[in-house]
Amino acid sequence: MRKIVLSLSALFAFGAANAQNDISVTLNSPTAGSSIGPGMPFTFDMTVTNAGTADVTANDTVVYYPTINGGLLTTTNQSGQTVTVAFIITGTTISTNGMETRGVNFGGLNINGAPAGNIDMCANAFVIGPNWNNVTESDTTNNTDCASIAYDPNGGTVGLAENMVYADIKNIPLLDASYASGSTYFVEAYNVPSSTASLSFVDLTGRTILTQEFEVRNSKLKGEVSLSNLPQGVVLAVLSVDGQAVSTKKVVVAQ
Repeated sequence: MRKIVLSLSALFAFGAANAQNDISVTLNSPTAGSSIGPGMPFTFDMTVTNAGTADVTANDTVVYYPTINGGLLTTTNQSGQTVTVAFIITGTTISTNGMETRGVNFGGLNINGAPAGNIDMCANAFVIGPNWNNVTESDTTNNTDCASIAYDPNGGTVGLAENMVYADIKNIPLLDASYASGSTYFVEAYNVPSSTASLSFVDLTGRTILTQEFEVRNSKLKGEVSLSNLPQGVVLAVLSVDGQAVSTKKVVVAQ
């Protein structure tokens, strides 16, 4: 399972680190010895601690996700697409020894074809963003925490909202780590499923003020947009792929 965590982190961490960038993960729930299965609600609860000396700033993004027996979880969204179960913490500063706890409620878990028995559920996390890109964490072994849990395939009835299907998929959803700094909007997105993407700035009346196209290389998008010519106030930065909006962020433009 740790090989998966290391490979995911390697997507965004290259080169040697000068700062002590390090986060650690604690799985709070489910607890060891508890039972989960179809129709058995549970909470995936974990804590991310900044164990290093470099802050996780509001412009950085913590990606956290559960794994079972080393594989990611998937579910079906409203469009009928199979997507990986992963979550983000953004817009939050985590200073040295600071902690952020997040909990996600699940209606149940259905592992296709799995018999009753113990499974390893793990909480995992890594950080992307301007203060963590091109940096290797001082310790990557603490990016995961696991508990042995009993899986009961006869736990209850599986409904549409709780049909979480296990799959051995080694990908994560599109992640938008873009941020504004001064008069520049830095565009950063990962796992972009297309060769091009566009960024539009929309005012609060719904009017599109500016649109810029970008080339995507190796599923990564990086670019910059000047905010100097945008009107002062709040605008929305809308990232679109193949004509579909995939992320929206609020940007405050100051003159």
